[in-house]
Amino acid sequence: MTAEIDWNAEMARVRTARAVRTRVGPGRNPAVVVVDFQVAFTRHAEIGPGTARSLASTAQLLDAARAVGIPVIHLVMVLDDLGDRMLAQRVRSSLTEGCLRGDPRTAIDPAVGAQPGDHVVEKTVASGFFRTRLEGLLAELEVDEIVLAGTSTSGCVRATAVDAAYRSLRVSLVEECCDDFRPLSEQASLWDVQDRFGDVVTLTETLDRFAAGAPGHRAGATA
Repeated sequence: MTAEIDWNAEMARVRTARAVRTRVGPGRNPAVVVVDFQVAFTRHAEIGPGTARSLASTAQLLDAARAVGIPVIHLVMVLDDLGDRMLAQRVRSSLTEGCLRGDPRTAIDPAVGAQPGDHVVEKTVASGFFRTRLEGLLAELEVDEIVLAGTSTSGCVRATAVDAAYRSLRVSLVEECCDDFRPLSEQASLWDVQDRFGDVVTLTETLDRFAAGAPGHRAGATA
């Protein structure tokens, strides 16, 4: 008989493993990509205090990026028809119901609003790469690394990270700048990203890196 999993112990194990997992490392030309920090996803019944903290941290990240000329790209879900959504979201109730074009909930949250010089890329599913102009924009900007912020960590952020990794882009997910009202899914996704697709980094090291004008964050130890 298989022993029952101690989920508290498993969570502790995963956090330890994430901290020591080998890092992919940074690129030479990063861009900050903010995923779906729209009113539809930052102001709903299930958000907690972590949402405000993530928005405030992302505002710091964006200020630091803009100050040194690192491109800022906002991904936003905008639908011309609710039928444009993937099947699972059409079948189940979903926050994406607030993403019809013209709905004020599609607006980027004012805490991290787009500024002159930023880029805005519309999408219709979780990944920022699916049938969008993101890949072409990154190529035009000669970007080799995306620094990720946004919501939700286990949904649109993770999907974008995975698709970026498939394109051999370096991925740096800034933990304090991502939000998810599903805490268990978030922790699993952070481990997934660190283990398979890119790096989970801190806001402090990213701000220090940007301020120094250096491309890299320190590589971690090999697990």
